[in-house]
Amino acid sequence: MKQFILYSINRITFSFLGLVILVSCSGSDSPSPDTLKSSFSVGVEDVLVGESVAFINESTGTITQQIWDFGDGTSSTQQSPSHTYSQLGDYIVSLTVKNGTQEKKASKTILVSLSNDISGRITLKQKLSSLNGKMMVCAHRATALDKPEDALSGVLKSIDNNIGMVEIDVRQTKDGQLVLMHDATIDRTTNGSGKVIDFTLQEIQQFNLYKENGTLTNENIPSLKQIFAAARGKIYINLDIDEKAPFAKVYDLAKQYGMLKQVQFYTKDNSLIRTMLNTDADLVVLPYIDDEAEFNTFSSTNLAIVHYSDTSFNPALVTRANDKGWVVYANVYVNTNTTPQSDSNYLIDKFIALKGSVAQTDHPEYIKDYLKQKNLN
Repeated sequence: MKQFILYSINRITFSFLGLVILVSCSGSDSPSPDTLKSSFSVGVEDVLVGESVAFINESTGTITQQIWDFGDGTSSTQQSPSHTYSQLGDYIVSLTVKNGTQEKKASKTILVSLSNDISGRITLKQKLSSLNGKMMVCAHRATALDKPEDALSGVLKSIDNNIGMVEIDVRQTKDGQLVLMHDATIDRTTNGSGKVIDFTLQEIQQFNLYKENGTLTNENIPSLKQIFAAARGKIYINLDIDEKAPFAKVYDLAKQYGMLKQVQFYTKDNSLIRTMLNTDADLVVLPYIDDEAEFNTFSSTNLAIVHYSDTSFNPALVTRANDKGWVVYANVYVNTNTTPQSDSNYLIDKFIALKGSVAQTDHPEYIKDYLKQKNLN
């Protein structure tokens, strides 16, 4: 009897263990091969306007139908389609996969950009390195005759007048948009008041810009997007972001609008200059150098151009810059009541004598014509 009981207990124990093993195996976390999942990847890192981009379907499970939405009003039912965008922008691309019982969707935001290589136009770095004694004119705050400062009309006027470069000031609005404005507030240059950072783009563009003589215009504060769209392939830009706008955001927008090789970034913050070059070694940055000590801090830095002050713009430091292959950028009639006419061209003649390369000025048309007369522009 005792043996029978032991035998029965052993049989029950083995049966229980077998059941545990069966339950453990059937309770695995591994997904069923019929579990539907939507997933896709993009064939290139940088999606450019006018260039075909492949979308790769990486979905799993039994799929009877796939529907692609490219975010620009077009769609496809192909397995892994290619698509070409005709305009830059941010597009939400989605892939919906279906079978008889399930439907899954995956989405990604695709940034579509313009190429930073512009057909028929050299880069700013190439332009600066090929001056060979010629001199460029940069319109300070996009100044033009009878136009407001930091205005779209001033940029367009500079393009029409064949000015080589415009300098513009960039700030950020409350909703993260980039606009042109030198001051932290809009009080001086518009019929509004308040800080740029306290307005959304829509709110700040309701105000109108004043001309220098106090005449109110119909012009609004332009966005940096508007400026890039108007300037691309037509004029170089000096972006003054010094204590005004975040470099990363301005850099990303310049890249998206195909302007990275057409602009230079200006700041007095030497650590930010190095951050810029660490981000993109090919970037044209414009450090401000006030004396020989500051010059020496950049002695081993990969620069194309330096901004000299009235103090550093002297024969010795110009020669040292030229020896390094740097061109010199300096102010000529900027933020002063002195004009070329009132000082009989003294300041521009000094610029010529010191062999500067880029003259930033509030009188771009006059300075350009003056340099042309001397076969220097």
